Amino acid sequence: MKSEIKSINSVRKEAVVVVEKDVVQNEENLILQSFGHDVKVPGFRKGRVPSTLIKARYAKELDAQVNKALASKIFNDVVEENQWNLFSLAKFNVENVADGCKTFTFVIDLRPTFEPLDYKNIAIEQPAITVSDDEVLAMIEQIRHHHADYRNVERPIQQGDFVRLNYEGYFENGQKVSELLPSQGILGGQDSTWQEIGAESEYNGENDIFFHIDAVVDGLVAMKVDQEKTVTVVFPDTFSIPELQNKKVFYNIKVLEVREKVPPELDDAFFKKLNVESLEDLKARVLRDLQYQKLQQVRLEQRENIVQKMIESADFEVPETAVEYEHIQVMRNFLEQQIYKGATMEMLKSEGEDLYEETLELSKDRAKINFILEVIAHKENITITEKDMEQMIIQEASLLGITPDQLIAQLKKDKDRMQELQRRARFGKTLDFILLYNLKKNSPEIVNPLAEEPAPSAIASDASLPSQSQEGQPE
Repeated sequence: MKSEIKSINSVRKEAVVVVEKDVVQNEENLILQSFGHDVKVPGFRKGRVPSTLIKARYAKELDAQVNKALASKIFNDVVEENQWNLFSLAKFNVENVADGCKTFTFVIDLRPTFEPLDYKNIAIEQPAITVSDDEVLAMIEQIRHHHADYRNVERPIQQGDFVRLNYEGYFENGQKVSELLPSQGILGGQDSTWQEIGAESEYNGENDIFFHIDAVVDGLVAMKVDQEKTVTVVFPDTFSIPELQNKKVFYNIKVLEVREKVPPELDDAFFKKLNVESLEDLKARVLRDLQYQKLQQVRLEQRENIVQKMIESADFEVPETAVEYEHIQVMRNFLEQQIYKGATMEMLKSEGEDLYEETLELSKDRAKINFILEVIAHKENITITEKDMEQMIIQEASLLGITPDQLIAQLKKDKDRMQELQRRARFGKTLDFILLYNLKKNSPEIVNPLAEEPAPSAIASDASLPSQSQEGQPE
């Protein structure tokens, strides 16, 4: 065999190997013997079919088997002879030469060789964690609203009320929006849907699927139960759905039910529900939770600073296949999160094309930091435990808006995705190791700032605005 090695760059090589006719023939004979044991041809007993007949009848399959067997041997020999630290096979091609020889071409990506930043000597700022009295009181108000009752009222609708309504959209020619866009239910109309009056708008110029909802909700103010009204929405020329661009739509709305939010009093019954003794006890618990939340934000920023310093200090080429893999992961995460938020295929298509280009540099940085963390994890013998994976699955499920059990069911069918989560868990643990080491080194009084951080009491952390499925709320 004759081989030629070309260096495309420091982490990509091309190997062209010419295999002589006699080697090809020997491999073919070995595979023919295997074929001969299994092939069935009418008129011949199993295992007695002439090799000439097998070659004639199964020429394509035989050639594919020969190529596969030779490619595997050659590839392994090339990598071993050149002592390459293999990352992946980027491209492969085989060409049959007229004289019976074969030419195999491999494009091979290697792991980069480098020395990471001195990760045990990174200066990390540790700002003071402060929480003001006003922040504590504001959080207590959020907790009260989180546990509010929702009482039916007969008065005109006011800001802060929850309203159950029907609405349906029509074009100027009388056609229903739902008939033209049957898959866009929220735009065509809804039966018995709940809306909060005065809630923060979900329309931000990008998620414009919520554009018309603002107009419908604004039109509810001052209406009463059983009252009907028509509001007009003019969709902008930049709207994500072409059929609605520059279109005027009339929404007929009818109020079915109105409920006002009544937060509980700060009394013994409320304190008992929260498992605290008094208002002072509640303030202390909320203070602790807010301190924890701020500390977690500081930790996140510290990790990001470490990553940035490592990327900036790393001067090595990254394999193209590693960048491509990270690019796929970035796009996949984006699409999954957008689908969870209710994005349409039209929106994903228009945003996805731009995002692909915008995230290319991000993918290069992700690939680079992964190689760096892999080297450090190996040096420090960092491995992941079952508990590490449990935490990773909980975090990933939260990002996707599904339950951990649902994610586990998906992972059982997708081994590559499970391996990706395992890799991320190991790299996250490695990053925490770097952070912890340098925090303790720079601030000896910090015993274990990661493991010793108190867990939140779930009072402040659950104080977001309630969803419609919670007890005592509109259903």
